[in-house]
Amino acid sequence: MAFLGVILFLIVIIKAGPVNLGRIIKAGPVNLGRVFALLFNFQGLLLVAITILAAYFGIWRSAIVLHSYGHKLAFWPLATLWLAGFGAGYALPINLGGDIIKAYFTKKKFDFLSWERAIAASFAERILDATIFFVFLIGGLAIFALKSNLAAYLSVGVLVVLGLVTTGLILFYLKAQQKEGFLQWFFNFSGLAKSRFFKGQGNDVLLGAEKEMLQFFHVSRVYFWQGLAVSFLRYLALFGRVWLLLFLVTGHVGLFKALAIFGFTLVGFLSPVPASLGTLELSVGLGFQGLGLGFDSGAVLSMALRSVDLLACLAGLVFCAKFALATAERRVLSLFKWGRGQAAP
Repeated sequence: MAFLGVILFLIVIIKAGPVNLGRIIKAGPVNLGRVFALLFNFQGLLLVAITILAAYFGIWRSAIVLHSYGHKLAFWPLATLWLAGFGAGYALPINLGGDIIKAYFTKKKFDFLSWERAIAASFAERILDATIFFVFLIGGLAIFALKSNLAAYLSVGVLVVLGLVTTGLILFYLKAQQKEGFLQWFFNFSGLAKSRFFKGQGNDVLLGAEKEMLQFFHVSRVYFWQGLAVSFLRYLALFGRVWLLLFLVTGHVGLFKALAIFGFTLVGFLSPVPASLGTLELSVGLGFQGLGLGFDSGAVLSMALRSVDLLACLAGLVFCAKFALATAERRVLSLFKWGRGQAAP
């Protein structure tokens, strides 16, 4: 998948052209390095500030979900866990990998949490995030369809996939109101129920996590609505970041065009390519082209956006490494103590 991303990225570079890639407002000499240099001026600091605000809403959502299970936890530990999950999810081919890693480190950091609640909290956040993600995505593509005659060419296939995913989300919410899960049916349907792992403790933990998660998503619970509202604020901040970049790259400040472009940035993040390399540039470039803003401008926007996200990803990977080393150290120490106990007379 990473190789595919590199190929797509090179295609975008060739299509955009080496001269146009450096074009950005008041950029001076045109070169690709100017895109990354954007981080070191006032506009770059503003983009970083908005990214931090979006991360803050993500961490706040983590606190809300865990508070719904009766655990009021400090902000900074939750911040490090959220960043670790974001960094892993951004770098891995499948974003859910970040949720699995976050659930694992959450359990290891907070021993009083059960595995069921650690897993439920992590995936509850993912579903809240996905709900608002698809609201903005479908809204952006719908606006694009109204403003561009290339809509059929660019977005029909994506809309079919989105329709299936949206149907899945609706079914999940309907099932959640009746506290009915999907996992046992899925295990039986796929044959996983017969496997060794899903016959034992692993099956009990996953089904228990699903039960905990379904309790959170009941519409009668205030925590659910708080989590949904904070997720909306997070995506509002991410939209504001794209809107600012659209102005810096093209000078356009139209709300509807910004929403359409934001929709195409979200399309780029749907791919299983690590860091959406190439797919983000291609998706945004096509969105820009369909709106008459120029493919090359879309490539500039997506690269500037990626440069900011990479900072958050790198910070998250540092915390991932820190948590992994701490977990390994505890494991070695526990083995050492066990060995000494065995050796004692």
